[in-house]
Amino acid sequence: MRAAVMGSKFALAIFIAHYLDLSSLGLYGLAAGAIAIIPVSVNLGMNHLLMRAAVNIPLEEMVGSLRQFWTFVSAVYVLLLAVAVVSVIVFDAPTIWILLVGVIFLEHVGNDVFYLFSNLQRHLAANVITFVRGAAWIVVYIPLAIMFPSLRTLPCLFEAWFFGGIVSMLLFVAMSWSWPWKAAFATRLRPSFIWETAKRSYLFYVSDLSFVASQYIDRYLVTLFLGIKIAGIYFLFWTVANATTTFLALVLQQKQRPLLMHAYSAGGLPAHRQLAWRFMKVSAAASLILSGGIAAAFQLAFPLLGQSALTAYLSALWVIVMGMAVRYVADFGAMALFSAHQDRIMTITNVASIVALVAAQLVLLPLAGLRGAGAAILITSIAMLIWRHWLLFGLPMPWRRSASVDSAAPIGIS
Repeated sequence: MRAAVMGSKFALAIFIAHYLDLSSLGLYGLAAGAIAIIPVSVNLGMNHLLMRAAVNIPLEEMVGSLRQFWTFVSAVYVLLLAVAVVSVIVFDAPTIWILLVGVIFLEHVGNDVFYLFSNLQRHLAANVITFVRGAAWIVVYIPLAIMFPSLRTLPCLFEAWFFGGIVSMLLFVAMSWSWPWKAAFATRLRPSFIWETAKRSYLFYVSDLSFVASQYIDRYLVTLFLGIKIAGIYFLFWTVANATTTFLALVLQQKQRPLLMHAYSAGGLPAHRQLAWRFMKVSAAASLILSGGIAAAFQLAFPLLGQSALTAYLSALWVIVMGMAVRYVADFGAMALFSAHQDRIMTITNVASIVALVAAQLVLLPLAGLRGAGAAILITSIAMLIWRHWLLFGLPMPWRRSASVDSAAPIGIS
């Protein structure tokens, strides 16, 4: 299932590039960025606080919190849907805006469910729902679109995505049917719960916004400087590189996160540091090896796309892939800080990351085009990796020492 999610997203980008065009791929990439950014903006950072707390609180309390939180989230999307409908009717905006609001809402709740089940160590349930939401609809849509050319449009694609989200939502309802939802919905809504939780979550909110911006803002900058067609090429290369991140997030981080939380809770900083150091080495090796293999395979297969414009930009592919591989390891450092409840310093590093990335992109994009976009990611990721490693372990780099990680004096964890 994990490999299917990675492979399906990769196949979808290849499908768009081959059967539609690079400009459509660029538009899809911009829409996918919005689908990632808007849920983070709506969450106000509360999801991390609630999902982390779910590990140690009674089921009744967890379900009551989810009811309050998801009621707030649903109300926000109702407002966004109203804005989209008014925009279509009054300002003649594309009707796909209405569909996109539905897709974004389903992705929002789906991501929350994934992290909830992962933190509860119900990994099979988390992966099944993620497979339906992130892969099953693609497996159905692509063959149908190949057989019926009329389906080869972005609106049809997003309709299939919406349907996949509906099915995944129904699966969650079935899997949580025995939870005390009736009792939770029998209690009155408490706006004070949202207000108090949001106040305690502001660091997560700032951190999340910074993190997601660092993942997606580059495609908007590429579009601004290089145009929508080149943005399509960038998004294709980014998808190749991101395949590693998606796969490792499901295979490694999904299991590493609760284990690190438990290590910190049970054994304090020494136990957390020892486990984080071991996990970081595994993450670095896996990221570099898998990224190189995927990039090599794509370079061998790309002539089958029938897009000769890609040939001139293949060198940029490797720069982008290397930057994304290093970024994955740097992002592990942020997750390790989060699992040790170092929310403030994690937020500082995330904010610094997006500021540095934007600055690097603004300088390098006009100078080096797509290669500059990849170089900006690589330079920023190396800097963040070194900083977060220093904060976690107080050592120059992980391969320098191996015997006394647990006795090192970390900076930023106290």
